Amino acid sequence: MRKVETIVMLNNTLEYIEKNLYTTLNIDDISKFACSSRYHFQRVFHALTGFTVTQYIKNRRLTLAAEELVATNKRVIDIALKYGYQSPEAFTKAFKRLHGISPSALKKLNGKIKAFPKISFQISIKGEYEIIYRIVEKESFKVFGVEFTTTRVNDAAYREIPEFINKIFENGIYDRINQVLGNPEGSLLYGFHYNFKEDGTRKYMMGYEMLKAEISDEFTILQVPKLTWAVFEGYGTMPDNLIIHNIWRRIYFEWFPSSAFEQVEGPCIERNFWNDKKHGEYKCEVWIPVKRKSINS
Repeated sequence: MRKVETIVMLNNTLEYIEKNLYTTLNIDDISKFACSSRYHFQRVFHALTGFTVTQYIKNRRLTLAAEELVATNKRVIDIALKYGYQSPEAFTKAFKRLHGISPSALKKLNGKIKAFPKISFQISIKGEYEIIYRIVEKESFKVFGVEFTTTRVNDAAYREIPEFINKIFENGIYDRINQVLGNPEGSLLYGFHYNFKEDGTRKYMMGYEMLKAEISDEFTILQVPKLTWAVFEGYGTMPDNLIIHNIWRRIYFEWFPSSAFEQVEGPCIERNFWNDKKHGEYKCEVWIPVKRKSINS
């Protein structure tokens, strides 16, 4: 029942956004309407739709603006102001990015527009199979490693992060971290996703928990606060990004909508292990910081 209620609430929230596209919309008000924290709502919305909240609102406004340009005699400046743009230049830049044509050219040539339809969530009660997880309370700790800031929004985990990992394998930094830890070359390190931004980008670090007080300046140190974590497990015969991607997908599509927890601000961790005797050679975990939802949520 909780999952059904969550999907209904998300659809109601989309209706709220749709009715207020002509007014000032902010994420705080939207997340309150969704009975969710700002942080949790942004993470769930992005995971379920592939778009940030601000991207979705911008694309819906530009779609409606294009429809008005084609169907009415309104001036470009009037439509720009109606949809929240303070200047024709800013409106034209955003409009061309989505539609591939300027507003004035569209109006003059009656060209084709790129429609971005309103999203709706569908209810699916049946899960694929059981989701294995545990709740862990962990004191604050430090990790060290190398980081970069993602620039892609929708495919960072599928392209940009694997490219980064391949790069530090090739230039020797990956095994330099293992050397500091006293591990054999090629030992599996952990991935840390953190500093999530409203535009969908984030920082990603490949590293490990600090086992000694002093670390070389060549590495970045990340302080992780005391948090409660939901830890999800996956198994395979070798490290496989598809296993972890499937865990992430099921967390947001199945677990969060039906659980009594919501995500809180803090790093998300991907951990990898070899030689799990019970389930095969490879085990992975996804750690997400959470808190229990309030009774009224």
